Amino acid sequence: MKTSMAMLAGTMLVTALVQAQETSIPEGGLEEVIVTAQKREENAQDVPIAITALSADDLATAGTASTMDLKAVVPSLNITTGVAGFGMPRLRGIGASGQGPGIENPVAVYIDDVYYGATFGNIQSLFDTAQVVVSKGPQGTLYGRNTTGGLIQIRTRDPEFDLAGKAQIGYGNYDTANGGFFLTGGLSDSVAMSVSAQYDNRDEGYGVNRFTGNEVMTSESWAGRVKLLWKIGENTDLRVSVDTNGRDGADPSFRNFELNALGQNVNTLIRDAGGDPDYDIYSDVDPELRARQTGGSVIFEHEFDAFTFKSVTAYRDTSLSTYFDPDGTTQARLRIFNDNYDEQFTQEIDLISAGDGALKWTVGAFYMWNSAGQEPGRTTGLTTFGGNGYSDTMTDVELNSISGFAEGTYALTDATNVTAGIRYTNDKREFEAKTVTYNGNLNVTTVSPTIQDERTFSDPSWKLSIDHRFSPELMVYASYNRGFRSGTFVPQATPVIALEPEQIDGYELGFKSDLFDQHLRLNVAGYYYDQTNVQVQQVIAGVNNVYNADGAEIYGADADFILQVSDGFRLFGGVGWTDATYTDFTNAIISVPYPLPAGFVIPAGQTCLGTFGSPFTQLGGNCLIRGEGSGNKLQNTPEMTGSFGGSLEIPTGIGTFTLAANYYYNDGFVATADERVVQDSYSLVDASITWRDTGERMYVRLWGNNLTEEYYRTQLSATNSGDNGTPGAPRTYGLTLGVEF
Repeated sequence: MKTSMAMLAGTMLVTALVQAQETSIPEGGLEEVIVTAQKREENAQDVPIAITALSADDLATAGTASTMDLKAVVPSLNITTGVAGFGMPRLRGIGASGQGPGIENPVAVYIDDVYYGATFGNIQSLFDTAQVVVSKGPQGTLYGRNTTGGLIQIRTRDPEFDLAGKAQIGYGNYDTANGGFFLTGGLSDSVAMSVSAQYDNRDEGYGVNRFTGNEVMTSESWAGRVKLLWKIGENTDLRVSVDTNGRDGADPSFRNFELNALGQNVNTLIRDAGGDPDYDIYSDVDPELRARQTGGSVIFEHEFDAFTFKSVTAYRDTSLSTYFDPDGTTQARLRIFNDNYDEQFTQEIDLISAGDGALKWTVGAFYMWNSAGQEPGRTTGLTTFGGNGYSDTMTDVELNSISGFAEGTYALTDATNVTAGIRYTNDKREFEAKTVTYNGNLNVTTVSPTIQDERTFSDPSWKLSIDHRFSPELMVYASYNRGFRSGTFVPQATPVIALEPEQIDGYELGFKSDLFDQHLRLNVAGYYYDQTNVQVQQVIAGVNNVYNADGAEIYGADADFILQVSDGFRLFGGVGWTDATYTDFTNAIISVPYPLPAGFVIPAGQTCLGTFGSPFTQLGGNCLIRGEGSGNKLQNTPEMTGSFGGSLEIPTGIGTFTLAANYYYNDGFVATADERVVQDSYSLVDASITWRDTGERMYVRLWGNNLTEEYYRTQLSATNSGDNGTPGAPRTYGLTLGVEF
């Protein structure tokens, strides 16, 4: 299948080239895409970085409604979840397999120039989005905050002085209703304002808890944003933004694939109860999820003659509460309630050179304060005082980070540029943790001594690149980037884990081209990464643990293209190939399913981690031990991904009909460090038909996602309770009515 997928991707590109050559090229080529990947407005085809840039129309055409959907349109990007509320993007094999308060993702998310540090804050709706830009590889200089894997930049629509807006309502299967609006206009000659809001309610769940009879994977979410633009003077702008969003749902709805800790086959239990093992669960409690996020930013810009001064001041407050049963049985053996919080303040100052001289430069400084933890992480159930009491873990990890950076691009000739940049980061991490237990049998509360520690992580990161434009149609570049991801603490683990910082040395060679009178845009890049101190995740007895592997090696290539066949017909797609393996991983957690195979011997000095009873009498679940993982594949990293889509506009006397479709292929990936739990290959097909009236104001869209009803999982793991996971969305479809002005 891997070979056939590679052949398919190559055939699509070759066919596109041949057809473009043989067809009479129509008038009107592809427009320039302006991005700020290097903190100044530039044509994306002139930036020596592998970039995928998507406009609001591109997102709508591909059926992309949230950051979770971006994997279907960005080559080499995979996005999984943790406990249904942690978003974990992974680019070219670099990403987080672990999650939790204080653990930042190496694929950083920026929205309107503001860094979103909380991994449970980066699952975002894209309703009022103007553009999404995904920059691949370490961004060690200008966006150096833990950005070893890449960068997702989201820009929402700015206020405008002319009255404009849009509104839409929709309804789909699973009793899903949604609506949203965006409105902007001038309050005076110098002040403009915009307001946007969105609401989505999936009242019928994708599955049912066959033990309680209640639906799971329901979801109610909302988001709102207010932005103010004040043009203080001809060269001075002030932007103020306030936003909020939230989600409530019956998640995380993971279940054991086969045997639970009691040796029961969960699939059989669900079938015997009249259910569907793909989406139903069998648990003594219904899962609960509650996510909240609020924030605001103030951006001040002033253009001097020689440079632009820019200040970005932002505050964010994020929380995620989850309640779930991780033991895979209907006995109240273990129940987990985690109340996670994350509060951050950031301040960035940029000085960006002006003019078209030979030297373009950017210098700046970045400060971040962050406090993240659990209040509490609570364990209850029969394993805790026989079901009469609780054990609370209270944690806080505080960060004070400051960094300075500088980057310059010098034009050696009209066609050749050299770029060099450096950043130095100093992170001070402090944590404190304590345990509060209540034994209801004795009516005794015990508070442990508070554990405290601190460490400082300091490191330089840098960038060197050269690019040469052979013609207006072709630019070639080569780069070397050092990325740095700060260390941190995992205070909820026992004993507390100190994570060492990750480092990435990334080498890339690529080209960007606009061919056939700018009707075919084809960009290709190859890369090699050397990674040290990889941060790896493992759930033990319902508690998330993250630890370090010594090293990993990654290499691969990705490509994307857009072909403007005619004024109303466009094809687009991409392919990514990644080979990612651990080079030195002697302390990997290996899972051995119970009952233990004949002759199996637990290594000397070890015990099965998180076991609920004697490992020699347990009938299901997994024995977790330390072992050799060198040479194994990195988790959640497909070897091959590909997408192919298009849109066709058909003008008629009653309006314009637009047919759009997108196909996404994922080669599958391993989910555990021992390669034992695997997501098989899968494909997703999304399509829509949109009618717009002759005035281009009203529209009706009939849409469908995962039309072939492919089954796949967004989360997989092997815990001491057994192998478990959470399914992705089944086939969904609906109708949307909208108006724009």
